[in-house]
Amino acid sequence: MKRFLIVIIASLLLMAQGCDKPDDNRSEVIDKARSNFISGFYSDSEKGFERYLQDNPQGEYRLEAWNYLVKIAAEVRHDSDRGAAILEAMYLEFGHKPEEASTLKRQLAEMYIRTGQYKAAVEALEKSLEYAGQSQERLDESRTMLAESFRKLRNYDLAIYTYNDIAKSTDNNVIKARALFEMAHTLTLIQAWERAESELEKLLKMDGVPEDIHAEAAFMLADIYEDRHEYKRAAELLEQIADTYPNPYAVRYKLDYLEKRF
Repeated sequence: MKRFLIVIIASLLLMAQGCDKPDDNRSEVIDKARSNFISGFYSDSEKGFERYLQDNPQGEYRLEAWNYLVKIAAEVRHDSDRGAAILEAMYLEFGHKPEEASTLKRQLAEMYIRTGQYKAAVEALEKSLEYAGQSQERLDESRTMLAESFRKLRNYDLAIYTYNDIAKSTDNNVIKARALFEMAHTLTLIQAWERAESELEKLLKMDGVPEDIHAEAAFMLADIYEDRHEYKRAAELLEQIADTYPNPYAVRYKLDYLEKRF
């Protein structure tokens, strides 16, 4: 079904490229399509943007028109499959431009993640990361999505590797802290307790760690200590986050339990 949609939508692009009509960058068609979108007349808006693409093979607003079609498909109709198909068709047109290509592949990955197609999301993200000239912030975001997708696929080794790469390469302390936490969490999923402990302890010693990440890391580390029957050590950690952990009742409940164990 997805391939069928891509073929249908791509045919719109091919028809446009073969069209002999002159460009009309000030076309009333696209102005009306924008107006209809703002007013909530999405079907009319969709038809208008499609017509603009057909009539303006070199039009100045082609990227805008395509993007509106993605919005209508994904955000208005909640049809992520069609949204992905439109993005694939867009990539056929703009894939030779690095900035647009990386953005399109990133958007495509987000669309696949919405529908739980994590393998396809990984492929799109890996392609997106191949393009040079991206900001560190964009790279961090894309790599984080990639690591999360690997974890959803239960490919824990690659998830751990990617989180570690983020922590080493980013210059953003918040991103680094979150990457270390998520790496530690992933390590617990494969019962690599000692390495998880090491990463969490490293995280807790860092400067500039947001309060919520610090609290989550301390709670997870306390769990590891508890599993090793180091109850006093676990309790000491929990005391430090009694007022900062998102669920203070969970901290108090665990503290009450631990205090009976030593």
